[in-house]
Amino acid sequence: MNVEQCIILEVKNLKETLYFYEGILGIRPSLERPQLDVTGVWYDSDSKRISFVMNRMLGGREKSFTNSCAGLTFSISNIENLKKRLVFYKIAYTENKSEKSIVVQDPDGYKLQVIEKDE
Repeated sequence: MNVEQCIILEVKNLKETLYFYEGILGIRPSLERPQLDVTGVWYDSDSKRISFVMNRMLGGREKSFTNSCAGLTFSISNIENLKKRLVFYKIAYTENKSEKSIVVQDPDGYKLQVIEKDE
């Protein structure tokens, strides 16, 4: 993959992050991530790589995270199925019908846009 932009975000609980992105959103992790000293996961979206890393410094303390990141955009094939999963898990989202996209907040408060790709 030709990565043009890399975004690194800290998470409080990597297990929750994996469940949200892979289990609920259906996004697959990048197979290009080597074994690193930092616990984390990579997700690739077009020419962007989003790297979630475990923040070991939190230690039970609250840390403020940005509530939005313009670079967090993923494409999926069927947004209607995703909306049904979000309703099932009681996860709020905002719909943009003109673009067939939604905005949803992940467990760490990062907002991301999910767009239905044309097949």
